[in-house]
Amino acid sequence: MEPGFIGLIISACTGILLLGWMQHRHNQQVYQLINGLQTHKPCDEQFQALFDAAPECIKLQSQDGTIERINSAGLEILETGIHSSIVGHSIYGVMAAEYHADYRRLTQQVFAGGIGFMEFELVTFKGRRCWLETNAVPLYDEHRKVYALLAITRNIDKQKRLTQQLEEQRNRLNTIIDSEPECVKLHDRAGIILEMNPAGLSLLNADSAASVIGHSVYEFVCDEYLDRYRALSENVFNGARDSMEFEVNTVTGGRRWLETHAAPLLDAEGRVSALLAITRDIDERKSNELKLRSQQQELAHMCRLSTLGELASGLAHELNQPLCAISSYAESAVLLNGAHSCNEIDKVNAILTKIVNESTRASGIIKGLRDFVRKSTPQPQAVDVSNLLKEIINLMESERRRLGIHFSVTVPAVISTAWVDRVQTQQILLNLINNAFQAIEETPEVNRKLSVTVNESYDQLHISVRDYAQGISEQVRPHLFTPFFTTKPQGIGIGLSLSRGIAEAQGGQLIYQAADPGSCFCLSLPCQLS
Repeated sequence: MEPGFIGLIISACTGILLLGWMQHRHNQQVYQLINGLQTHKPCDEQFQALFDAAPECIKLQSQDGTIERINSAGLEILETGIHSSIVGHSIYGVMAAEYHADYRRLTQQVFAGGIGFMEFELVTFKGRRCWLETNAVPLYDEHRKVYALLAITRNIDKQKRLTQQLEEQRNRLNTIIDSEPECVKLHDRAGIILEMNPAGLSLLNADSAASVIGHSVYEFVCDEYLDRYRALSENVFNGARDSMEFEVNTVTGGRRWLETHAAPLLDAEGRVSALLAITRDIDERKSNELKLRSQQQELAHMCRLSTLGELASGLAHELNQPLCAISSYAESAVLLNGAHSCNEIDKVNAILTKIVNESTRASGIIKGLRDFVRKSTPQPQAVDVSNLLKEIINLMESERRRLGIHFSVTVPAVISTAWVDRVQTQQILLNLINNAFQAIEETPEVNRKLSVTVNESYDQLHISVRDYAQGISEQVRPHLFTPFFTTKPQGIGIGLSLSRGIAEAQGGQLIYQAADPGSCFCLSLPCQLS
């Protein structure tokens, strides 16, 4: 037996425990090995049995790196079953060259009375590289001189390679996120921004991550969108996906339109740990939408003026009737007022009542015209479709009589109100009915019929305008809603295109349906939510 060998092993016990080896798998057996040496001081054969049975590599090494002893677990790591292939040989013969300098420093540290830890790669006797983790402590002789280095070494090849793979994936993901042209951000339930890529910082005009990360997202969301963004955040932390458009205040004080798509980020236990959002800059798109909306409103106004011009003759007649009646009634009232009899006074009162009624009628026509041609910002409101159709019929009445058209309107007794802009919807219907009148004008009088039918399904009202004219040819149908396409000699081809755009902007749609005979246009409008 080597002098003091077991005692040297025992003296290392405290150092090993300080290195935390009780945290590793099977190290209870290592602890039992050293504890047995402390309590029983067995013979060398007993120690060798315990030494060889330890599940981790245990080795003794001299200051120059020579392996003096190694157990079976160590031989297994080296992929050899022969002690003489390593015992008496230098550790540097099986250690990858790039770790030699660090290991020499560790050895010097241990022989100076310290403890050491490092990870390195070993080259086994089969030529395979393997990652190891070693904990080293000094062994002292009876004179308190460091006699050898005692190391417990563990195979961490699988864990190390898995860690490397995870690190590579993390680096790859970070590279992708950092190079992503759209904003990628994470924030917690309270709205504190945890991560944001360079594209996101650029959207906020931030010159450093510190001016954004660690701050609340609500510092940047404009006030009018705060409630909606809080609702989105709550939805995501409840496990749902959500999206919205909103404006932010940039670090430099500007405003910018953004569109965000948010999803929950789950931790290892399946709980939502953060909100992950992909956000893009839609400022230019929003600006273009505002310009387009403004141009569309201007175009709609011009079309209303154009339509009014087409109906000018009939409207003049409609106004002339009540004005003539007012004049006639007034003359009669003047004549009767001179009689001073009770019977004549009653007649004067009746005539004056008629004057009031006719004045109201004329005023109503003028008000309807003024509302129709005015410029205003579209404003959704509850609209009674029955009343809207009555107003349009009144505007078209003179033209209807001139053309001899039989006009029927069918509306259910109970029908929901529409949630639309009144003037714009009136414009669509007036355009459809005016187009139908122009088509009917070219047909024999027996087929001069127009029907307007209203029905409801789910959350939509459907208004069908059906004529019984010659219809639209199959060659023309695909181009009906194409801007500036027209078959009319004096037409400019924007009526139907504009009408469809207005309908869709209000959450509805306008479609063409072939009929036999004639044509049918169906306008769908959203109902007012209860």
